[in-house]
Amino acid sequence: MPRQTALLIALLALPAAAAEVRFDGSYRLRFNGDTNLLLDEKGYPSGQKSWFEHRLRLTPKIVEIGDQGGAEIQSSFDIVSGEFAGDVASDFRGYGVTERSVRNGFNAAGFDFRHLFAAVNAPFGILEIGQMPNQWGMGMVANSGNGENTSDFGDARYGDIVERLLFATRPLLGVLSPKSDFAREFSMAVAGDLVYRDRYAELLVRNGGGVQWGDIAWQILGAAVYAPAEGSRLGLYVTRRIQNYASGGGDLHIWTFDLYARHAQPLGTSFVLSLEAEAAEVYGGTSHAPNLTAPGTTHISQQGAAVRAGLLRTSFEAEVEGGYASGDANPFDDHSNRFQMNRDYKVGLVLFDQVLMFQSQNAARRLSDPKLFGRPLPGLDLIPTEGAVTNALYVKPTLRFKPGFLGGSLHLVGSALFAWAPQPVVDPYHALVNSSALNAFGDGAGKNYGVELDAAITYAQRIAGKAGFDVGFQFGYLFPGSAFDRADGSSMPGVSATRVRATFLF
Repeated sequence: MPRQTALLIALLALPAAAAEVRFDGSYRLRFNGDTNLLLDEKGYPSGQKSWFEHRLRLTPKIVEIGDQGGAEIQSSFDIVSGEFAGDVASDFRGYGVTERSVRNGFNAAGFDFRHLFAAVNAPFGILEIGQMPNQWGMGMVANSGNGENTSDFGDARYGDIVERLLFATRPLLGVLSPKSDFAREFSMAVAGDLVYRDRYAELLVRNGGGVQWGDIAWQILGAAVYAPAEGSRLGLYVTRRIQNYASGGGDLHIWTFDLYARHAQPLGTSFVLSLEAEAAEVYGGTSHAPNLTAPGTTHISQQGAAVRAGLLRTSFEAEVEGGYASGDANPFDDHSNRFQMNRDYKVGLVLFDQVLMFQSQNAARRLSDPKLFGRPLPGLDLIPTEGAVTNALYVKPTLRFKPGFLGGSLHLVGSALFAWAPQPVVDPYHALVNSSALNAFGDGAGKNYGVELDAAITYAQRIAGKAGFDVGFQFGYLFPGSAFDRADGSSMPGVSATRVRATFLF
């Protein structure tokens, strides 16, 4: 983006005495080994068994501190990103995570200008303007995708990005007593966004000859937060989104209500109890849906929630997470009830990030076959989950341990994921061609996803300041449930995923 590049150059040219300039970044290198899945009754494969990927991300910042407040300018861009060796995934006709089907780790397509925004902290509030990450709460709905190793298993890959003008303030400071704790602890924010990129919109797309306009999605948001202590917070986040899809693909108009809470409570002198929860409701309508029986507006009503409870004692932590994402057993009626958590909200390595991701992409591929329709149905791009948790009810106990030797640099994690589907796991392709509730293999749609076991070991070391590195190994194995039974009476074999990771911070 020329305007952003010019602004960044101008800001970096500021006198050194006027501001502090920092040039942070990270480089991640990954080796991945997955089961080569057979995705349907015809034996169409995922095609990807082992591959290497990497990402070099730079995050320059300019910070100026004054007597009456401060200003900060942040940017972020990926120099190279993507797969550079090994297997590529099968062709899914452009649906879902297409990056897995090409080697672009050293191509120009791996460059991504993500953020360039300014934040001004004044006595009356905070003003932010520019292209910036969108994050709220646990990241179940809005997730910035920033940071390295922010989850026990898997990597954040995407990140929600918006062109935003935001103002945040403590509105009660001038109303209540200056000594009022509540006035200082209660804040509100309002913003207007043009969505640059998230799960449902992409403002600019590369199409053959260059960059073209894509989906145009506007949203306004309001947020209220009560934070009485560093470890405690209660907030409500509300957005109204109006979107026009590219190439006459219809529209989307929804409300999102998202409630978030967290609290940390010391128990005696040895333990800390932590609680965190997020719950969301989405409703509205869209004309961008694969709707055959009731052309026109599809009514949206979706619900999702996640809760974590943890107990920490020095080097040992036990945690239980539970989650819910509403499902939809009929993808071709005039109601859309399938809630999708954010793609960067990670629960495990195998079930959502591999099996359901590839099966849903394959369903979109089969539905886009020219033998079925002269042109693909609108809304097929929403069928792939892209690794998101959807149509799920799960419980995930986790244990984390940092042994005392090696200076606490070793980190061990073990987790079990028990998952079910609130609605039968119906494959959209079979639902269309067979007019029946069947799974991806043509068997009756079940509700039991099975049990996934995950384990990880990481060694992290800081060298100086922010500079450091970590290396680690992750492994996951899914024991499939009845949702993946085959029509011949057999069960889908177990599925594994391996990750060898190295991350360098500077």
